[in-house]
Amino acid sequence: MGFFGRLDKVDGAINRGYARWGKRLWWGVGLAVVLYGGWILCASIWGPPTGGVTLVIHNELDRPVLGFSVNGVAGPNAFAHGGGKTTCCGNISGKTAEVIWTLSTTRAQYDAGLRKEVRKVTMLLPKREWGENDLHVHFLPGDKVLLGWSDNAWSPYEKRPAVQK
Repeated sequence: MGFFGRLDKVDGAINRGYARWGKRLWWGVGLAVVLYGGWILCASIWGPPTGGVTLVIHNELDRPVLGFSVNGVAGPNAFAHGGGKTTCCGNISGKTAEVIWTLSTTRAQYDAGLRKEVRKVTMLLPKREWGENDLHVHFLPGDKVLLGWSDNAWSPYEKRPAVQK
């Protein structure tokens, strides 16, 4: 029995196995696809919010913020006592947030001897609700940082202007 004879035997065995187990094989594959699709559907309806986040900076310090990051997602810079700038999009998740920021100097501060400094704080990340895709980062004096989610450009820590109808 040569090579082709053995190949015919192997082919016959595979065909007999498929004839016996083919339906069960396809039922198993189909069941796996349906279960995976159901898991995706359940996660998208009842799971936690996920996806891209817009970082919004609010600087209350007397020094400019040269740049910052939250859990490795880079944010914009801001002038002293400035803010409202945004960067998009990064994925921020977890229970804690590591905020790292670089303080720069104005010309007068530089002339007075201040230099660039890097600060870091680890804090709890507020709970994110569905539709909240903007993370507002407030830099306050004394190395304090406030984080808050919103579904628009307004920070949850600031008063909104009255809407005229």
